[in-house]
Amino acid sequence: MATCESYEAVVVGGGPAGSAAAYTLAAAGKKVCLIDKAEFPRDKLCGGGLTFRSKRAFERIFKRPWKAELFNSSRDFLFSSNGRFVASYRSRANIYFTMRRSFDHYLLGLARDAGATLRLGDAVGKIDLERQALTLRSGQEIAFGFLIGTDGVNSVVAKTLFGKSFDPATVAFTLEAEVPRDRLPNQGDRVEFDFNVARWGYGWVFPKPDCVTIGIGGMHRLNPDLRHRLDAYFQHKGLDAKDFKVKGQYLPCGDCRRIPGRSNVLLCGDAAGAVDPISGEGIPYALLTGAAAGTAVATALSQPAGRGALAIYCEDYRDVVASFRRAKFWRWFVCPRVMQRVFAWAFRVERVRKWLLVEG
Repeated sequence: MATCESYEAVVVGGGPAGSAAAYTLAAAGKKVCLIDKAEFPRDKLCGGGLTFRSKRAFERIFKRPWKAELFNSSRDFLFSSNGRFVASYRSRANIYFTMRRSFDHYLLGLARDAGATLRLGDAVGKIDLERQALTLRSGQEIAFGFLIGTDGVNSVVAKTLFGKSFDPATVAFTLEAEVPRDRLPNQGDRVEFDFNVARWGYGWVFPKPDCVTIGIGGMHRLNPDLRHRLDAYFQHKGLDAKDFKVKGQYLPCGDCRRIPGRSNVLLCGDAAGAVDPISGEGIPYALLTGAAAGTAVATALSQPAGRGALAIYCEDYRDVVASFRRAKFWRWFVCPRVMQRVFAWAFRVERVRKWLLVEG
């Protein structure tokens, strides 16, 4: 076995949460290693929509304006319910769309430039919490003072802590495909949402820089026919889903952990279930929880006699996910089938649209 490496903190997962955590720790002068099973750039299933929350979080955490060429932006929205027009809306603020392949690679570069060590293309095989060490599939052993799990909904770190990474009864599932723009010549940069193409979910059309993402998602246990629903959604757009590479992924929508970790192990982003229960938006919460975990660990390392990192992290974490409680309540007025017509009627009111899309 290779000689054991040792770090003050190890981050598992190279998405936005992992990069934010590693960057924050490295910028604070801490010895940190970020591990991901994939080589970057890599493809990642994600709608790739970023609201003002993401832009504001990025600029605060990484202390720079974001790289404009990674994004396409739009203010034009079209809302429907099972293919029937509900409302159109022009937002005062831009919504941004990116390919995670490029965005995540860029964030990792910022973490590396700040001083974080990156170990990519080598998955975590085993985590020994008592010894505070993990073993990679390559056989390399890495010791840690703190472990930050940012490894998504199928988190190995969360599974090690709690026996399972998510609750199958509450998790959502999404399917999507990237469609070349020339296959939708009249789409332009219009953003579309359909509230009734999946049970407790929705469909979307997101204009990316070089393509259009069409997807559908909903509560997994309520949508055993999700692929059939996706096929119907594509047909409504004049397309055949079989012509494109369809990708699927679980989404911990509304399954946010009350305590995101244990002892010297912290969970962030999707690994903690930090995803908006209604919209499924996760990137701003990944950035914010990742940075909060990095700050908490850096503080604990600088003040070893003080409070533990988890207690420090939980204070910021609760602030980040506070809006989820309200969203879970309002989800019962948006998602059930019996409420769909009422919701579609209410959504025609401009004040309701602004509250849900801007203030919500």
